[in-house]
Amino acid sequence: MKVLFIKDNLPTAMAGEIKEVKSGFARNYLIPQGIAERANKSSIVRIEKLKKEAEVRRLDMKQRWEKVAKDIDNLKLDIVAQTGPTGRLFGSITSAQISSAIEANLESVVIDRRSIRIQDPIKMIGDYIIPIKLFEGVDSEVKITVKSDTVILSEEVVEIVDESVPQEEVVKIVDESVPQEDVPQEDVPQEDVEEKG
Repeated sequence: MKVLFIKDNLPTAMAGEIKEVKSGFARNYLIPQGIAERANKSSIVRIEKLKKEAEVRRLDMKQRWEKVAKDIDNLKLDIVAQTGPTGRLFGSITSAQISSAIEANLESVVIDRRSIRIQDPIKMIGDYIIPIKLFEGVDSEVKITVKSDTVILSEEVVEIVDESVPQEEVVKIVDESVPQEDVPQEDVPQEDVEEKG
């Protein structure tokens, strides 16, 4: 079915365009919502007027989104997430979380989560710059810092045994608080047992 778009319905069409769409989409959504009407001779005459009106609306919207883009560029958001002891997130930061954080910091701004372009999943604490496509020709970037809700270990303690060192030279540390009688006999070298006896 050919319809004339009265309003922008991106990405399908912009106002003033005549497009062939599925008849169910036109009858059930576009026409009842007032987004489009059936294309006929009288509607074709209206095309130029609709295009001019739509162009003015798009220019106004673009200017509004450019102001919002400047505000977003100046934002530095902190997002707290659940992590393990090494700073790895349980899950990842989603575009919905970023959208909510922006909306909480900017008055009367609604960001569609689909406009947030996360390149790689955010699965670690740290600083990130996330691109956002706000409107046609208006892009922005938001700076976020992902923080942990728990204490993060700064270093992992790892015991390294050097296999090249002969076992006789390996020094064993015995806890002073443990009485020597409690130390198993196999841990005490044979020479020490003979000296004591």
